[in-house]
Amino acid sequence: MVEEKRRFSIRNLFRRTTPRPADRTVFNPGIQEKDHSYMLTGPIIYHVANQSVVVRTCVTQLKNEIFRRGYTWEEKFVLKCDKCCKEHKAPVEVCVECGSPELSKPDPKQLNYAHKFMDSYVNKSEQLFIDVLKELEDDLNVMDDAYLVLVKEYYLDNDSEVMMHRIKEVYRGDPVTMHIYADELGERGVKGFTCLRHREFIQEDPVGNCDQCGGADLYPVHYVNRVGGEEQYYLEGEVLHFSKYTPSRLYGLSPIITLWNSVTTLIAMDNYINSSYTKARMPRGLLAVQTRNIDSMKSFWKGVKEKMEQDPHFIPVMGIEAEGGKGSIEWIKFMDSLKEMDYVSVKDDLRDRVSGFYGVSKIFMADNSASGGLNNEGMQILVTNRAVEMAQTIWNNYVFPFVTKEFGITDWALKLPPSEEEDEIAKLRKREIEVNIASSIKNLGFTIDMDDEGRFSYKKEEMAPQEPKAEGDGKDPYAGTNIDASQLGQMQEEMMEGGKSKPQENPATTRNKPSMSVGPDKRFSGLPEEAGNQNVDKRTERRVG
Repeated sequence: MVEEKRRFSIRNLFRRTTPRPADRTVFNPGIQEKDHSYMLTGPIIYHVANQSVVVRTCVTQLKNEIFRRGYTWEEKFVLKCDKCCKEHKAPVEVCVECGSPELSKPDPKQLNYAHKFMDSYVNKSEQLFIDVLKELEDDLNVMDDAYLVLVKEYYLDNDSEVMMHRIKEVYRGDPVTMHIYADELGERGVKGFTCLRHREFIQEDPVGNCDQCGGADLYPVHYVNRVGGEEQYYLEGEVLHFSKYTPSRLYGLSPIITLWNSVTTLIAMDNYINSSYTKARMPRGLLAVQTRNIDSMKSFWKGVKEKMEQDPHFIPVMGIEAEGGKGSIEWIKFMDSLKEMDYVSVKDDLRDRVSGFYGVSKIFMADNSASGGLNNEGMQILVTNRAVEMAQTIWNNYVFPFVTKEFGITDWALKLPPSEEEDEIAKLRKREIEVNIASSIKNLGFTIDMDDEGRFSYKKEEMAPQEPKAEGDGKDPYAGTNIDASQLGQMQEEMMEGGKSKPQENPATTRNKPSMSVGPDKRFSGLPEEAGNQNVDKRTERRVG
């Protein structure tokens, strides 16, 4: 009955759905294939990046700053509701979502296996976990494609279904051989299926059995590694692909392709300088001599070649007696000098283009020529820190959540701390502000509590109902005023005489301190009452009378 009501409800009456198009290629949004212009393959790109001093310097400096302080484990929350799983960032008594008092702190037992695994070698190649991360960072800066491979050990039940898994090794996948196994729309896990025991075979039918072992459980393929004509397939959760500079649905775009002309020109300039100071180089010039004796010239040139092998800066010179007084000598220059080609400025411009793309300032490349004081140096450091922060965001928000999920960790987060340590003075100032805020909240009637880690929690106190005060309770009615005992006696005497005491126009702010006169006393002066000094201490006048 409930199903019939749901089927014929008013909301469903006006709901319309459209079927999936049969021709899916018409709606192809444009999938980026793993090919590059200029027929640049992966090995060529890596070779050019490794040959360039500027590229290697930028990549190395970024990598060192990103992982300079290692990685840490942080609590994802302070308290978590056991009923609705609401995570609270501050201490509370009850859940703000459902009101349940059943709250729990992060479970430290979740980190037992992760600590044991990451504190030792994470693969058979005897690599630490931080070493694998640095390899992946190099792949990002060169290919803009990085593959994190998790080798898992699966535990199956009697029906050959996966009950649980455990990570046994962590590797870096080669971007040259790793590929995303997707269809023409970029969807993964719909094109082929494989068995857990036979990763080198693939089937198109997910319902059939494995052709090798006859197993009935086939799993969708998401990635494939092609090496030496062989293929190895990976399932979901075993490989993570991510990009840095050009993230897309499939592959990234190598920065080396964008900087190809600049990088190759820098390499050619370095090779020219190298050839200029080695034997395998072109002479700076030639002395051309007009003569009719060619044999003597050949023998002379043979000696010149032997001399140049010993001295690359040797300039051949030959003098021959001219017939009839006619002869000439001409200098022929083959190419311009480095100064004439403006070598230094051109190289600096190309270097700035490459370093500007990676966000690495000159000061990190040991170049202080453009430094204009501490302000300029601080600005350069700030620019590089922005690039480092952007790179750490990818690791903290994308890569590490995948790793913690596969480890089964839900209460803790793997983080890369900022490269620049927070100033101790800034920490103290922040703490001072927190304490001042807590003190102000306490003055408003809240109860303040501080835990072991120095975090404050606030609770509003319930005000008890106040009883009405009885008249004549014996309290001084003049408590809290500037009226002392002597003034009280004077006021009583004036009231008995029938006079009215005037309140002081400018009462003294300090008790028991007589005010000073600023003029002659009106007494015995013969002047009208209005002309006398009104700023006379009443207590002194009463005592004299």
